[in-house]
Amino acid sequence: MCQAFRLAASTRCRCFRCCPLSAMDLNFEMMRKTKYILPILLCLPFLLGSCETVVELELPEHTPQLVINAVINPDSLFTVDVSASRSPFSNGAYPQLSDATVQVYQAGQLLFDLQHQGNGIYRADAKPQVLQHYELRVNAPGFPGARATAHIPAAPILSDVKASEASPSNSPFPIVRLFFTLNDVANQENFYYLRAYTPDTSYYDGRPYNRTESLNFTAPIETEFNMESRYFLSDKLFEGKQIPFRFEYAKIPGRTTYVQVAHISKEYYEYARTLQRQAGGDDFGKLPSQVTNSIRNGFGIFAGYNAVRLAVKP
Repeated sequence: MCQAFRLAASTRCRCFRCCPLSAMDLNFEMMRKTKYILPILLCLPFLLGSCETVVELELPEHTPQLVINAVINPDSLFTVDVSASRSPFSNGAYPQLSDATVQVYQAGQLLFDLQHQGNGIYRADAKPQVLQHYELRVNAPGFPGARATAHIPAAPILSDVKASEASPSNSPFPIVRLFFTLNDVANQENFYYLRAYTPDTSYYDGRPYNRTESLNFTAPIETEFNMESRYFLSDKLFEGKQIPFRFEYAKIPGRTTYVQVAHISKEYYEYARTLQRQAGGDDFGKLPSQVTNSIRNGFGIFAGYNAVRLAVKP
């Protein structure tokens, strides 16, 4: 009988809930564990220090290249900005080049040379022509020759242009609603931007400037991205169709507001899109994007556009 009792006692639950430890037992358990933890903690700095490795990177030296920026349109003279690239570790200004040779070619034939106007700006007494393709060639001492091509697209086709004024709900200024239809050309990629501005005078120094107007699109058309005062979109969702645009903006009494609708080249669109992505690259979850480059043996942009301007008078 006693043997049966001992067997039952040996199979009794030994968990903390059924058999709690006394204070002395707990202290003993803590001391036993501390005996193993303390040596590990004392050795940890030495273990971490032994894992440290200093790596010296040998970065290649920066080789300066030409930086060319030119966005041409049929309403302005040929104008090109020429500078040199700089090291990413440099905080100095980009050097503007005054000794470059800037030429415009068409179908392999030289059209004209651009003359330096100061501060790296080169200009010609000629305007680009609609639907024409141009090649830009830039050479400067100490740099490889840079090349780029661009064309002037046709003007955007607008119809059914209307404007009306509405009472504002939460604005001290009246609201203007503008309507028009954009007729997209079929069987080709088309890219556009829209912007609105009102000529004004600076309150601080009296200088004239164009004040940007924010556009609130009310049609089922959504712009793909915006940069500064321009709203960009492509025709991938409405290729070859007639698309009604409806948007509104706050009107400044006594001022004429201009709405610009531009048909832009693909180079212009891609450059603006990647530039906008890079400007918004503060999201650590995204990899930085590289700005589209249309210059061979250099950096920058050579692109064209053609715009229609609508004047909404007071």
